[in-house]
Amino acid sequence: MLTELRISNFALIDQLHLDLPAGFLVLTGETGAGKSLLIDALLLLVGGRASSDHIRFGADEALLEACFTLQESHPLIGQLRQDGFVLPDQQDVFIRRILARSGKNRSYLNGQLASVQTIQDVGRQLVDIHGQHDQQSLLSTKTQLELLDAYGGLGRLVQMFQQRYEEWKEKQGALEALQHRLQEQMTRQDILQFQYEELTKIQFRIGEEEILSQEYHRLKHSGRLGELSNQSFEALSDGEHSVLAQLQEVTNWVQELAQIDAQCQTWIPLLESSAITLQEITHHLRNFRAQTESDPERMEVIDSRLAGLQRLKKKYGKTIEELIELAQSLEEDLALLQQKDEQIAKLETDVANSFQAMETVAKDLSTKRKKVAKQLVKQVQREFEGLKMGAMQLQVNLVQNNDKGVFGPTGMDRLELLLAPNPGEPPMPLGRIASGGELSRIMLALKTVFAGNDHTPVVIFDEIDSGVGGEAGMVMGNRLRQLADFHQVCCITHLPQIASQAHAQFIVKKVTLEDRTLTRVEEATGDQRETEIARMLGGGKVTPTIKQAALEMLKAGLQEQSEPIHKKAAKTHSKI
Repeated sequence: MLTELRISNFALIDQLHLDLPAGFLVLTGETGAGKSLLIDALLLLVGGRASSDHIRFGADEALLEACFTLQESHPLIGQLRQDGFVLPDQQDVFIRRILARSGKNRSYLNGQLASVQTIQDVGRQLVDIHGQHDQQSLLSTKTQLELLDAYGGLGRLVQMFQQRYEEWKEKQGALEALQHRLQEQMTRQDILQFQYEELTKIQFRIGEEEILSQEYHRLKHSGRLGELSNQSFEALSDGEHSVLAQLQEVTNWVQELAQIDAQCQTWIPLLESSAITLQEITHHLRNFRAQTESDPERMEVIDSRLAGLQRLKKKYGKTIEELIELAQSLEEDLALLQQKDEQIAKLETDVANSFQAMETVAKDLSTKRKKVAKQLVKQVQREFEGLKMGAMQLQVNLVQNNDKGVFGPTGMDRLELLLAPNPGEPPMPLGRIASGGELSRIMLALKTVFAGNDHTPVVIFDEIDSGVGGEAGMVMGNRLRQLADFHQVCCITHLPQIASQAHAQFIVKKVTLEDRTLTRVEEATGDQRETEIARMLGGGKVTPTIKQAALEMLKAGLQEQSEPIHKKAAKTHSKI
């Protein structure tokens, strides 16, 4: 619901702050007082087109702010949390728009700068404004179909179709991708074959390049390696003056020291350990010396191999590992070309089976929609009669669009609600109904029928009482009050029969302060509300008799009882 509204420097409004309750609210006041300014402000708040004409004369900016509090289960809360606009424990949605005379307008969603498109997307899910306005969700054929499905309890069947539809799209996409891939590969088949043979012929081995480079480096320096290893081996073990021989002599001396002085005993293990280490090094040097012979033929083989690897790396611009992967990919592509007919046939069978499964659910859904549509027409016609619009005829135009195998995410149907305002006139889409008041009353009837399925929290009716008499006004007020069980309902009205049934009433007035005309809005309570209803009854003249009639009307309006919408809806659904 809309809980708070702030407006600054907007047309005739200098400053306005309203705390709004739940339920059925009415805006009343004399003609020209500025009631439509509040509707204009809300339209702009939810993404309407802004103009510098909206800014109050003498001001550089106009400020519009609104706070909406939603139920935790409302789909918009989850969407805004996912987009980062709402915190996990938050249920309030704040919209702020600043209109600048310079043209640099700004929009904010929960304190974050947001595009007008984002505000519009959010606004459509927050507010429905019915009258001569565009912010009406029921004018959307997509919304009409969604509400028809919800009204008929077809949600599970719709979900089943959507699952089948996504499966079919996935398989169809896989088939098209395969066909496109094969088409490309067939034009390059000779090239693919050549590349595959070139890459597989060389027989890559991971890590081979590094191993060969090290071996080549050793062979290149084999002379110096042999010289150094031979000198080291001879110094360690060759002759009586070698390191090992001298170490043995030192060990003998220390052993004799230890026999004289016990503290030298601990040195003997260290000398023995050193001898073992040097003997191990000597062993390695002996083996290494034998492997350092020059091998020009092997060097040539390695050089040729490394040159071949480098050539392919440069040609393809890839590492050895990537070339191995490329060869595997080419092998798969060539194998696919050889099996293309079998692969395509398999996928075509999968697509056909998936399409058949989807089509079966779609036909079932379409059949049930037609049945639901008949019940919907009956219930809406009853609402039309209650609103004294019995001559108006509703038609649910449900057309199957699968004559060429065309399916959409909602099934095989296109839906549009059509209305014939008078007998003998052709039915027209809702958006072509000329009268704003007439369209508002039609929307009231539809909103009443769809009340339990429509998630828009705020519904506003403008001009709903245009051309309506007292008896119809009482019915209309009763419907609006019932609708407030499901939405916060706001209505601009000149009829006391409607205003008297509201949960709260706000009076819009024009005042003159310091030679400036301003619009003021205040909630009417107690005697003030009785006086306002009396003014509406008496056409501006308030007498004791008229005021007594106003008091009785208020009591009657607040005590008016009728069958709740949700009970009527339950009865209707039980027949479907």
